[in-house]
Amino acid sequence: MPKSVRFRTLTRELNRLKKQFLPKINPTGLYSDRQLSRTLAYRILAHAEIESYLEDRAWELALDAKRVWGTTGKTTRTLICLLGFSDLTMDKPPDTLNKPNNVSQDNHNKRLKISKKIDLAINNFRWVKDNNHGIKEANILALLLPIGIDHNDLDPAWLATMNTFGKERGIVAHTSAISYMTVQPPDPATELNTVQQITQELLRIDELMNNLIE
Repeated sequence: MPKSVRFRTLTRELNRLKKQFLPKINPTGLYSDRQLSRTLAYRILAHAEIESYLEDRAWELALDAKRVWGTTGKTTRTLICLLGFSDLTMDKPPDTLNKPNNVSQDNHNKRLKISKKIDLAINNFRWVKDNNHGIKEANILALLLPIGIDHNDLDPAWLATMNTFGKERGIVAHTSAISYMTVQPPDPATELNTVQQITQELLRIDELMNNLIE
């Protein structure tokens, strides 16, 4: 199956970062301070690209599910999951079509119209996406389960890699580069290998997301 446009953009940007920031791999493992600093920059920027990809693709699927519902009235797996994982209370039908005096028309419509409930679920997911800050397991589940990716399709080993990568990015982002490199200097080969492992699995997930689009 073809890669999504967004995945092709991700791989192009990661390749650009590799060329701009990672030194040629040295078998001795010896690098200058400048090369190590640029390696740390690569880690942070690669993390940002992966995070942005996940957010953009998840939102693409949410909008597709909304489009399908709006144009055909058809429910999709993504739409069902958006509702199911919305953390919203789904009220039972009201007792009457007539609006009670103590209830606003908007709130009455929310109980009457399934389209209103769908809008609430999608808006709630947009808030989750807009307030996402990371690529650890919790972030991934919050983005992928509501758009219809089954939990059985998420590799635990990959999630563990994402947790480690996210943690290491956070340490670099909140620690002086000088002090960090003194304690734990980065290895360009390891950084590149980690990103390649992540993107290899992301390609499989990208295909799963493609299958969910109507």
